[in-house]
Amino acid sequence: MKLKYNFLFAIPLILFFVTDNMFTELAAPHNLEAQGALNNMMVKALAGISFLYSAVYFMRMSPPMRIAFFFTTLYVLGMVFESYYKYNTPMVYPHVFLKVLLLYYSFAIYTYYKGSFYVEFSHIAWFALIGFWLNVLIVNPHTLSVSSFTNHERGVHSTSVYMLVLPFLYFLSNYFFKGKLMSLLLAFFVLVTIFFFQHRTVWISTAVVLVIYYLLFKFKTNTPLDLSKILPIITVLVIAGLASSAFIFSIHPEIIEKIQESFSDMENFDSQGTGGWRYKQWLSYLPFIQENFFFGMRFEGFELPIQFYREDLDKPVFEDGHGHFFHSFYVDVLFYTGLAGLVLYCLQAVYATVNGLRKKSLTVNQIMLLSFIMSGFIFGISYVLPVFFYAVLGWAIATLEVDKVERSNFLVEAAHRRKYRLQALRNNLIIP
Repeated sequence: MKLKYNFLFAIPLILFFVTDNMFTELAAPHNLEAQGALNNMMVKALAGISFLYSAVYFMRMSPPMRIAFFFTTLYVLGMVFESYYKYNTPMVYPHVFLKVLLLYYSFAIYTYYKGSFYVEFSHIAWFALIGFWLNVLIVNPHTLSVSSFTNHERGVHSTSVYMLVLPFLYFLSNYFFKGKLMSLLLAFFVLVTIFFFQHRTVWISTAVVLVIYYLLFKFKTNTPLDLSKILPIITVLVIAGLASSAFIFSIHPEIIEKIQESFSDMENFDSQGTGGWRYKQWLSYLPFIQENFFFGMRFEGFELPIQFYREDLDKPVFEDGHGHFFHSFYVDVLFYTGLAGLVLYCLQAVYATVNGLRKKSLTVNQIMLLSFIMSGFIFGISYVLPVFFYAVLGWAIATLEVDKVERSNFLVEAAHRRKYRLQALRNNLIIP
């Protein structure tokens, strides 16, 4: 019996995944100070390692990625000179530098998998799913109750729930192309989990992922999704769900009210719910973004007093002296680094998207990763993109450049090629 060591190639990705709150909470349950210190240490260490690794293996990069790396490094050097000129130190506020340095996360993962492309999607999917439920069962068991659902006590962070989109795509693909019923049940289980923890932005992102996923299979493969395989099972699950939910709702009618409230918050995002909170924060900082639109406030932004006030207490929402914490990727980037920084952020994601859409055909892995990356444009409206997103971005770009039909985890296209080879051998033909 041979042992598989492919899981070792997932470790670089896992290092970025463990910076998420659900893993730091597992390391130091109910100790916010220790969690913050651990996360801060890991994020900074990974930034330094990522820069050095991607610089050493610069020649592995494709020309578009080299251009992105060059301009990112140029921006960082400009910040170093500015810091030294104004504050007599090369890196005065690490919080501000990390706004740009985190781009090296994707460069590092990209260059690593350009040289060692053996990672399997299954390892990442299971790691994310197991890690999530360990967090729920050990750290946040109180969230598994009707009262927590109706009181909107989500417990688990939005980024942790967003991570579940990856195992959802994996199990769904595994069912479509391997026909495993257990994979379909796991996909539904993950989908119900995403719904239960009530992060409405993740709901929308998941819906967008499904639309992109379907369209990519429809137009970028010779094996479109056979929805007839899933409709009978969906029918059975819907009937069972309606029967069980009717019983549950009769006992807890407040669940229906909570669901209606959540959809109402999404419809009126600028005036109620957390969407209204974000909208007010955006308005508080809009004048500073407009005045420093092209290059952002950078270090002056860190020194700026908190502009977002609680109306009920007439005091800042956050403490001064720790930087500004935005609930929007776009506001965060524009405030600190301006339009130039937003362009740097988008260079890699746009390159991955354009590269994928230009291909005549895509593998299953490429479609899953590309769907997830494109959903980041939606998730970023309400939240700052998590560290693991940049790692997945690097993985996606490497997959789009390296992954061939024969390397697809599910080998659907490869099965067709083997069929034609066998037929050619029988007919004494040669296929290059």
